[in-house]
Amino acid sequence: MQQHTDIFILNSLKKGDKKIFDKLYSSYYQKLCSFLLSYCQDRDIIEDVVQDVFLNLWAKRLEINIQTSLNALLYRSVYNKLMDKYRHLRLKNEMLSSYYHTAVMLAMEKEDDQLKKRVQLLQRCMEELPERCGEVFVRGKVRGLNYREISEELGISVKTVEGHISRAYRLLKECLDKD
Repeated sequence: MQQHTDIFILNSLKKGDKKIFDKLYSSYYQKLCSFLLSYCQDRDIIEDVVQDVFLNLWAKRLEINIQTSLNALLYRSVYNKLMDKYRHLRLKNEMLSSYYHTAVMLAMEKEDDQLKKRVQLLQRCMEELPERCGEVFVRGKVRGLNYREISEELGISVKTVEGHISRAYRLLKECLDKD
């Protein structure tokens, strides 16, 4: 029975039936968001991922070939899209970390006066970080704890730690660039 429903929906999508697409979207949107909550606590990221999957479904509706079920396709798609997003964020964090280390190395090569000013600026910028963000950043980048250790100490998820570290790098870069 479900297979016939999936075939009907798929054929309707291929014909460009927006009503069927809207029904599919409204039927699955909350379920998919709830499913992703077990992997990520950031509601904005989750909503973006689910919306991207539906946009992609509509854009590639003529090419869709379901091997299992429409349900399985949607759940697998949002999971894969979320993992792709986290891989991208991890690479971005590594790049920002590289910028941070480069800035520190450049500061060390300058004269003492400039070095002192740069270190003071960095300290001031770190003090301006939001409280939790700064707390996570110091634990990870100053004390050298890994993300799992930080998450256990603070009682937050590893993904939340990643988000705080990423935000801290962005805010520090903005602060350092404006001065």
